[in-house]
Amino acid sequence: MTTKEKEKVYLAYSDSVFSSEDLLSDWIAVSGVLLTTSLLFYHMSRVKSLKVKPFIAKIISIGFIIVSTAYLLYALYPYTQRMNFTINKCKSMDNCSKDQLITLSILKKSYLFLGALSVLFQLLIVYLVIYTI
Repeated sequence: MTTKEKEKVYLAYSDSVFSSEDLLSDWIAVSGVLLTTSLLFYHMSRVKSLKVKPFIAKIISIGFIIVSTAYLLYALYPYTQRMNFTINKCKSMDNCSKDQLITLSILKKSYLFLGALSVLFQLLIVYLVIYTI
């Protein structure tokens, strides 16, 4: 291994990326629990396991989904900021390769795409709940 290889920094595989992904995944889990709670509550009210008027069940379920979506959006913004910081740090370092910049950018974009897709599906569920009663 050459001296140049020893000095190379691997930011794409460092704690700065892993901790950002870990925090995002924790918030995605919170969002998923709220979404599941919403759908379970809505289902239980529709099959009369709970004696709740359909309009109230709809409002409560939509409220849970909106909070779930807010948590997800709240998680995506700081994730983007943390990843941008890591990408800019890599750009400013001489020993951080272009391949790492590409890897970091792909990681950031893929998580943002999946988060946006999740938000879209949550909004679709809200639409279905509104228009199925």
